[in-house]
Amino acid sequence: MSSSRIPKVEDFLKKEISQLISVQVQDQRFKLLNIVDVKASADLGVATVFFTIINGDKLQAPDKKSLDKFASMIRSKLSKFMKIRRVPKLIFKYDESLERYNNIDSLLSSLSD
Repeated sequence: MSSSRIPKVEDFLKKEISQLISVQVQDQRFKLLNIVDVKASADLGVATVFFTIINGDKLQAPDKKSLDKFASMIRSKLSKFMKIRRVPKLIFKYDESLERYNNIDSLLSSLSD
């Protein structure tokens, strides 16, 4: 498999999932999702979709069961227009990198005081 294909599929998935959320999703819990990154496996069988919550409140993130149903719905919508033999299974994961960054930043700020 071409080494440039996986990043192209990841970028496509990120863009299209974001578009689907903003245009077609009615549930307000999912409207708050901000897609940060998508990482696909080498065989494109699974894609992990990393997200944050727009207002930054992790407590407003949908629960695991809701995210699994949402992933199935998004995958179904993607399969209708994606030019790929098999649409990857989507796994949504909360991206904690922003929280880690803020924590490190506050620790560094407290050291300089």
